[in-house]
Amino acid sequence: MRWFWSRILVLLLGAATPTFADDESPIEGNTSDASGERGTTTAPAPPKSFYPPGIDYPPMQGLGAGVSIYVDHTYETTNDLSTFWWVKGSGRNYRVAVGGLYQSGGLHLNAEVPVQYTQLFIDTLMGLDPTPADKTKSVVSLGDIITGATYLWDLPLDAAKTEFGLGLRVRWPTHTTKYKFGLVDGSILEFGFPYYLHLEPGLLLSTRLGPVSLTINEGVLAMLARDVWIGDILQPIPNVYFWESHVAADVVATDWLDFSVEVLSCVQLNQVTVSTMTNLNNTRAVFITPGVTIDLGNYRLVLAGRFGLPGRSSRDFGVITFSGSNAYLARVSYMF
Repeated sequence: MRWFWSRILVLLLGAATPTFADDESPIEGNTSDASGERGTTTAPAPPKSFYPPGIDYPPMQGLGAGVSIYVDHTYETTNDLSTFWWVKGSGRNYRVAVGGLYQSGGLHLNAEVPVQYTQLFIDTLMGLDPTPADKTKSVVSLGDIITGATYLWDLPLDAAKTEFGLGLRVRWPTHTTKYKFGLVDGSILEFGFPYYLHLEPGLLLSTRLGPVSLTINEGVLAMLARDVWIGDILQPIPNVYFWESHVAADVVATDWLDFSVEVLSCVQLNQVTVSTMTNLNNTRAVFITPGVTIDLGNYRLVLAGRFGLPGRSSRDFGVITFSGSNAYLARVSYMF
């Protein structure tokens, strides 16, 4: 990972150098008659729109100005998969997504299609050791497609630009992640990740005063499950409901640089009654997401990390959403 981030920084500095040079270059053609311009003033340029970056999963409801497309890479890690009783081990996921944002007036639309390379490091499956050759397995698969829509209204406040909105995000169960393991007793165990349909209605409030902004996204995360086959056993997978809260602040340091930090908390609303998965009950997961956004002309670079607070709640939430306890994001967008 150090190698990866060092290459990103080298590319960033190389791309930013012409921008800095242009800013510092002398202005030519100042010998024109200034008398014709006396009495005129130049209006300050409106501040650029920066929004806290979201990391899979769940990010804040999709916001953004204008039209843009992006590609990103997310590296996600989980040190303990035992949230699902049938597996003990760890995992990591390399996720590449292509997405886009569209904004017209107060309407914001977004969609994202991910492909992922998922590695599992298995200690036991169904209480049995895997064969030495199958202790580590990797698979390339389609991830869960995400779509969303948000509508924002300007509030009539003079002191700060403030917007209020309604949003709905849907994460569709489109992933194709499946594994086949050989066990030491000679049997073969096949299973895939459980399928959840995610529905996330939410309320948004965003306010900006000068270079500082505060964005709040509150709503319900409904994870609607379907049962999954683990070998020849049909495992019931319960529906789970959370209150999902995002509180993010960002500071525009210059017209090309923005720093942000977000606190995500997910508190379980229901009680799971499936006897093999009652360990999910009373989940209260909290994640911290610092990030930096850099504008390079029509391009925008985002670097961010999402870190779960210690404890089983962040681990369990990361497992059932297939997003890991910790995650690291690099995203490049092109803004039209």
